[in-house]
Amino acid sequence: MDIANWLTSLSENRWPILPATAVEVRQMLSRHSDRIVFSELANLTLSDPFLLLDLMRMVGASRALQRSEAQPTVEQMLMMLGLEAITTRYRQIPALTAVHGKLDQEVVDAVGDWLGRSRVAAFIIKEWLAITGDYKVEDCFIAALVYNLPACLYLIYRNRQPAAPLLHEVSDVFALDYPKIVEQFIMRMPLPSGLLNTLGAGPANRRKQLLKLAIATANAIDQGWWRPQWNIGVEAAAKLIGCPLADAHLVVQQAILQVARNPRALGYTYAARAYMYLPGPFPESNKQEEVASLTPEQQLEQALLESLRHLANDIQFERILFFRYDQPSHSLRLRYQIGLESEHPLRKHIVSLEPGSFFALLTSRPQSFLAPASTRQQLSRKYQDAFFEHLGEGHFACMSVFAGKRLSGVFFVDNFRSNKPIDDDTYLRFKETVFRVSQLTF
Repeated sequence: MDIANWLTSLSENRWPILPATAVEVRQMLSRHSDRIVFSELANLTLSDPFLLLDLMRMVGASRALQRSEAQPTVEQMLMMLGLEAITTRYRQIPALTAVHGKLDQEVVDAVGDWLGRSRVAAFIIKEWLAITGDYKVEDCFIAALVYNLPACLYLIYRNRQPAAPLLHEVSDVFALDYPKIVEQFIMRMPLPSGLLNTLGAGPANRRKQLLKLAIATANAIDQGWWRPQWNIGVEAAAKLIGCPLADAHLVVQQAILQVARNPRALGYTYAARAYMYLPGPFPESNKQEEVASLTPEQQLEQALLESLRHLANDIQFERILFFRYDQPSHSLRLRYQIGLESEHPLRKHIVSLEPGSFFALLTSRPQSFLAPASTRQQLSRKYQDAFFEHLGEGHFACMSVFAGKRLSGVFFVDNFRSNKPIDDDTYLRFKETVFRVSQLTF
């Protein structure tokens, strides 16, 4: 895909804001004009990076701003445009629900997740700079909100979950480092050129270094707090700031919780779930050294066992199976189970991965599948796989597990005793749990 053509197509369209933001925008603009306060409108704009994008596109082409390369605050942008222009513009902005029917729910959730990470990064850089005594931080705050926007628009444009980590996939697709994509995004939308002072190439300074570390810390929050590669960024920030490591960590924790407690979308809570592991089958903080000393294979096995316990105890599935991939026979064999009777035929059943079979398709890439009773019956007829004959009635969900690019196996869950349906929220929690296991790489 050509980066110039793609960015041109982005600049020709108006992009939607999050549904919760749209509701609050309508509520605020329904007031009498005398009761609309620019500072409140600015805070609302900053709460949703998509709404911020819409505002900045209005002022981005300003010749005065382009000449001065200044980065105005959001409140200054609003006052530059005037209340009448802003209310007219904001009343017409679409919500993400307007295109929801054309987007997969997983994509909508992923967009919310990455917008939420932007907010986390913004609060991190705000507080890290405050520790240094620098309180004029809105330029860095805005830059943190902007950084993930090209990736979020890519998600909407493609309408699919990325096969690789999102920013890596965007870079690979355009054969360009992601920071360079952000620079071109700023210039072509266009957005205020002052953003290039913080996000563009140029002489490094402490503010830019801390901003880069804040963004990297927020975007990689799902790597796990116990992993050295994640902690390196926080340690580097603490040295730049000249503060204890514990203080730099506390800023990260508070930023994550602040975003989760004021969500514009469900995805705004995902960073807190990843960091706090609520819910989640992950090691406790006092096991950090023990976990770090394990081999990748041992870490994977531990994560699998923790996932089994979480699926059974917290989400309360009645039957959980993990089929491990056996490379020599190119098949799946039962490795772990909860709720399976001692003489059940699935204990010895070998799942074939012959081309065209259901499980061959499922394990071709990281993905999940939710099957109500009617779908289960259709699968049984279509694939003629004895596995489905042994299941019984009712809903089930399954998901492939990959360690890096290597297939590890498949998780399967159902409620075989009660035939209780698997609702959307439960299915989402199942996917989040298994996705964590898939984050382990060799």
